[in-house]
Amino acid sequence: MGPTILRIAIPVLTIVGVHICIVTGNGIYALSCLTVAVALHLFLSYRAGFDRRILFILIGIIMVLLVLQSIILQGQKDWANIVALPPVLIHGWLAWMFGSSLLPGREPLIRRFSRLSRGTLPPELETYTRRLTVIWTVMLTIMTVVSLLLGLFAPLPVWSWTVNIAMPVFSASIFLLEHAYRGIAYHHLGKNTPYHTLRTLLRPDTWIAQ
Repeated sequence: MGPTILRIAIPVLTIVGVHICIVTGNGIYALSCLTVAVALHLFLSYRAGFDRRILFILIGIIMVLLVLQSIILQGQKDWANIVALPPVLIHGWLAWMFGSSLLPGREPLIRRFSRLSRGTLPPELETYTRRLTVIWTVMLTIMTVVSLLLGLFAPLPVWSWTVNIAMPVFSASIFLLEHAYRGIAYHHLGKNTPYHTLRTLLRPDTWIAQ
């Protein structure tokens, strides 16, 4: 249970750290928070024996973040746009992952989450999980566009309050409300708690194997 909670806590604390850097006028160090967070995930993934592909991806992300941070510290005038880039890439990647899973012959991503979490997928959840995947695809696409536009045209603190605070709170609220609804509408299928789902999301095979 400890490693799972730590994996959940790291991104939460990282987002808070990035936001604090920005609103206190220390935004040039924001990417350092991200770098430390990814390094911690790399360490935990290595200890847990994750697939080498996961480790190489994390190493690559760390190298890119270090390069971007060095560019910022060297006095890049457009450093605010660089700081705003990671959330755009993250939301865009997630939108692509969810959306591409809806293509013919593919398994909708939330259907996959439910199947891995439960062991088998009840027939009642097949249509429901596909529709839920569509909803998250639309939401993540909107978040990508909003993150990009605010990063280009809004003051950095406004961008941070929206992207680092409002969006995660909104996403977490939707996640929890959906689980509450599913627990009521499909109570006969047994409990599937948010914590159980998060544990499934943190499994490497959830995202790598398709």
